[in-house]
Amino acid sequence: MNKILSAMVSVPVAIIGLTVGPAHATIVTYSGIDDGAPVSGPWPNSAAAQSSFLAAAAAFGPVSTATFETAATGFYTPVAAGPGLSISISPDTPDYGTYQSGVWNGTNGNLWGFNTTPGGSNWLGFGGGSATLNFAQPTNSVGMYLTGLEAQWGSSVTFTFNDGTLETLGFTVANAGGARYFGFTDTTAISSVTITNSATIDRWGVDDVSYNAPEPASLALLTAGLAGLGLTRRRRA
Repeated sequence: MNKILSAMVSVPVAIIGLTVGPAHATIVTYSGIDDGAPVSGPWPNSAAAQSSFLAAAAAFGPVSTATFETAATGFYTPVAAGPGLSISISPDTPDYGTYQSGVWNGTNGNLWGFNTTPGGSNWLGFGGGSATLNFAQPTNSVGMYLTGLEAQWGSSVTFTFNDGTLETLGFTVANAGGARYFGFTDTTAISSVTITNSATIDRWGVDDVSYNAPEPASLALLTAGLAGLGLTRRRRA
């Protein structure tokens, strides 16, 4: 069965190109682009897309947002981003240093990536390459701000889900950095998604990653259950 794009929710001037691959579920894409917006905002189109996405994501259960505010700064992998969420930076993603690669609390401007958390400062930067979001408990939604992407470098972003589905999103007006929000909800739960920027020389960032996080009690039960399963297998052996 082909994946069906049942709805695309976007705001004015948030126009994207979309390539949909084969899968077994229904996905809804939320997008908003604020081309050239400064690091201090406002980002009205992106914020509107985020608001719509969060409302839809809540229908699947509690939503958590990873802001990177408590993450150690520097370039390392994996990054413990939030409850049940770790982000692995691809080995071929270069480390371009301060304010460009890894977790940082400053910026070189809106062309390089920046913080989008109200009252915050940290964000996760990339020098081209890719990153994989791994969920300890599968989620039916994932959304995030991407910042500093520039179409003049031929940049597009591909989201590769664990079932092999590809969502390739191009930018028709994003030539001057700024912020853009992308979110997805899926009736089939997502255990991982890899974000790849096609432009290897483009510096960019990600912040405020939202997803259906397990409640602490549920996560503890899941851990205990896995431990019990391992004990049972050892006894049988």
